[in-house]
Formats: sequence, C-alpha cells, structure tokens
Amino acid sequence: MDLAFSDIHADINALETILGVASSSEFTKKYGAFSRIINLGDVLERGTHPKEVLSRLKSLEKNYPFFSVMGNHDEGFLYNRLVSESSIESMDAHAKLNSEDISFFKENNNGTFGNQEFIDKKYGLFCVHGGPLDPKNITPKNAPDESWLYQRSWQRLTDADFEFFTYAGYHYKASSAFEEAKRHVRNHIILCGHQHREEAIMQDGSIQRLYPALRPIKEKILGHILERREIEINQNNNYLIRLGIGGPQGHYVKDSEVPHFAIVQYDPKKVILFAILPDMS
Repeated sequence: MDLAFSDIHADINALETILGVASSSEFTKKYGAFSRIINLGDVLERGTHPKEVLSRLKSLEKNYPFFSVMGNHDEGFLYNRLVSESSIESMDAHAKLNSEDISFFKENNNGTFGNQEFIDKKYGLFCVHGGPLDPKNITPKNAPDESWLYQRSWQRLTDADFEFFTYAGYHYKASSAFEEAKRHVRNHIILCGHQHREEAIMQDGSIQRLYPALRPIKEKILGHILERREIEINQNNNYLIRLGIGGPQGHYVKDSEVPHFAIVQYDPKKVILFAILPDMS
C-alpha cells in the first residue's frame, strides 16, 4: 500500500498529523500498513517550518521507499523564482535553510533539481505535481523566457473545454492528460496535486467526473475525524486523481482548509482520499 500526499507547504504540524494517523494501529487495522511513500511536491513555501519538514522527509527516506516529484513552489525557492503568497514569516524561515537542509532535493547533472514525474509501470501510476503533459509538445518556440511555466510542476487541470496558458502555468484538459499517460503506462492512474482541491476523473471510452458522486464517510481515528472518499479502480479504465492540500498553513485563506492525504491499495485496487477534519466535540 502507498501513502501519498501533496502540497505540505512547510506545515510540520499537518505532516506529523498525516503520518501519525496513517501509521496508527487504528488506521492500519482497517486499511493496512503503507510500505511506500509518494510525495507529489510543494513541500516548501507559504508555511513557516521548512527546516522541520525537510528533516522529517529525510528521516522517512531512511525507512521507506520514498518517491518525490518537484512542485512549483519547490522550484520557486530553489531557482529563486517568485511564486505567490508567502508571508514575511515564511520567507524568513526559508532564508535560514542551509545546504544540508535542501539536500533533500537531489541535484541533477544539468543543474536542475529532482524529478518532474514518477512513473511506476508495474502498478500503473503516473505521478506528477501538476500535470503529465510533455512540455516539449506544448511550449511555443517563441516563449523561451516562460518555458518553465509549461513544466509538469506548473501544469494545472482546467474546468474549461479548451487549453490555455497563463502565468499560473499551462491549463490542460483531462483528455490530453490521459493521452499523454497512455504513452508511458497502460491502464493508468495519474496522481497529482498542485490545485489544493480533490478531484477524480475516469476514462472508460468517455471521460466522466467521478468526484461529485463519491460519498463522504466520516470516522474517528486517533482522536481525529477523518472524511474518506473511496475510488474503486477498474483495471480496464484510466483515472486522474488529484489530492487535496496536505499543509493547510500554505493555503491562501488560513483556517479554511484541513490536511489531506491518500492511500493506494492494490488488492483490490483502490485509491482512498482522506481529509482530517477538526474535532468539534
């Protein structure tokens, strides 16, 4: 079983809450124990505890197979690109990071950091921060200064019936995502984050939005109220599943979000989305 999260945004309390819930005996008795961890990017910026988050992630790498992709905020920090909505407190905390802290992001031979995607053909996963489209196929030849905004770390799923570019990145249709992923993985699940809101779309000949029909079920685990939505995976279909924000400290509107994570089960194959709600009792 895989544990997946996205958009932790330097929120150590949320990260510890996710890990505590997902590794608790109550949770593992019902859902199983995770054996791998998938980080879908944006572990940095907006939140105020980047050093602690990076240290915790590095400790997890020592104990689990751990797969990470780059998020646009990770790139913003590492490449000194301005990305919106980090507070002065957050910027001060990030300014104190040293080379040992950021060694979590593996440097590539060409001077870039990390991976834009994690593809697991055995289990049919195509994991990205924003979207799976090949930047070479969507980047205009006359846009060299903005070419980084077409990377998989910046792509975002559009609600429109057309694709377009803004300075928030390239907005893609689900149909384009499925066509690209098919080139790499047959009968796939695209896992992404970036937009902070859960989503689930299925391709079974046509394209169907599943999320509105997913019945939320509440339960109490480790003193937290969990809201779960289960997606049963038909091996003949393709899926695009977007995780909600992991670290709500990194959201525009404070106190309006809660930590989210997901698990991927393989026997039978399911993706289960979780939100950790505040206990109002």
